[in-house]
Formats: sequence, C-alpha cells, structure tokens
Amino acid sequence: MYSRVLYLVILLLFIARCSLFNREPGRPPKIDGVPISDEKRILYIQNVRNNTYAAGLHTRLTQMVIEEIDRRGRFITTRDKSKATYRLYGEIVHYQKVGDLMDLADQQLTSELFVVTRLELVQSDSGLKLPLERNEIPGRVYFSPQLGYRESEVEAQNRLLRVMALRIAEEAERSWYYAVAGKID
Repeated sequence: MYSRVLYLVILLLFIARCSLFNREPGRPPKIDGVPISDEKRILYIQNVRNNTYAAGLHTRLTQMVIEEIDRRGRFITTRDKSKATYRLYGEIVHYQKVGDLMDLADQQLTSELFVVTRLELVQSDSGLKLPLERNEIPGRVYFSPQLGYRESEVEAQNRLLRVMALRIAEEAERSWYYAVAGKID
C-alpha cells in the first residue's frame, strides 16, 4: 500500500518537475497566436550610464531593469553583446532632490526626488533605433526621514528605481513588439 502511494507521489513530482522547469519563463509573446521565434527575442541590456551626481544610482537601476525584464519573460536576456538581436541603452540624465516641507529651523521634514532616464532600443545588426513612445522616463517619489512612514533617501531611491524599471521594461516591450509585429498590442 505504502509503496503504491510512494510510487504515485514520485511520479507526480517527476511530471510536475518536467512541466515547471522545462517550460518557457513568463508569458511567451505571440503575433496572431503564433509564438515569436527566440532569435527575435534576444536582448542585451547595456549598463545604465549616470550623468548626475547621484552615486550608485545607475548600477541599481541596471540590476532592477534586468530583473524586471527577466521576470516579465518577453525577452531572453544575454550578457554577450554579439549574440543579441536588440540592445537596450539607458542613461540617467537628471537627478534632483528638493526639500518640500521645512520646519522653523529650516530643516527638511519631507523631500522629493525627481529622476529622468533616457532610453534607446537598437537593432544589433542594422543599428536602427526603434521608435519609442517616450524616450525619456520620468520618476518622482516623496519621502521623509521624520514624518509618517519614515525612510531614508536610499530607501526612497530604491522605491523610485523599482517603478522606473517597470516603466522601462514596458516601454522596451511595446517598441519591440511594434517593430516585430507592425502593430501595437
């Protein structure tokens, strides 16, 4: 009796393992019900450049963009530039921290962060830039180390960068899908 149950459990685990680990990640993109070939989905993500005074912001944004694109599963990311069909370039062009609410001693109680990132999606073989709906992605976040939900500037930056990574991934996917399919999803 126990051997049959054990055999059945092992069989179910084997079947579940095959279907869970050997399938394509995310939701594979399709054009009119036909999956897009893997060769057209290979993306190289260049490290985001930083033209501002905010140190370390670009490395965290690069990592978050890679994680978001991998999570969504539309692209197959590669770290080898020569294998990629498309290349994504980003550059942080504006970083601004402004004190919004001040106390009587002119100390900041709340602050605002504003960041602008410029994007380019390029075909590797031809060097043709794909048209983007927005080539600059803005992001804004408010935070306070003293009032309400207390968080530091670094924590607020991480919150802002997660949202920007999501917007960058969406923008790149839209542009790529339009270039491949000739229509917007």
